[in-house]
Amino acid sequence: MSLIDEIMALTTVIEERVAKADWAGATDIDLERRELLRELFATRPDVAKDDKTRGILEQLRARTDNTSAALNDTRRALTTAARQLQLAPGIVRAYERNNALAGGYRDTVSGPARLTETAGK
Repeated sequence: MSLIDEIMALTTVIEERVAKADWAGATDIDLERRELLRELFATRPDVAKDDKTRGILEQLRARTDNTSAALNDTRRALTTAARQLQLAPGIVRAYERNNALAGGYRDTVSGPARLTETAGK
């Protein structure tokens, strides 16, 4: 297997690991792939001048860009979730304060009974 074939095979593994949210595994494989890319350009500096190899390298770049975009989308989603979790205690406290000010309910099970009791008065 040529270096370029190994690089592309590792790219497939990285994509699979990212799809499974195996960030550490994807990072490890990416480091290995980067080393092979360094080796490729160190041993064959004009490798990109070959039309076939240039096409493969363009595919590699496109796939890497797609993976990066997916990672950025995931990062944004995780950041949003983290913010929501940070706000959660404040939201619960606000809910409890509002409930206390409104007379509150003994618990969620007795809530409808209390509504029935007060509706009859």
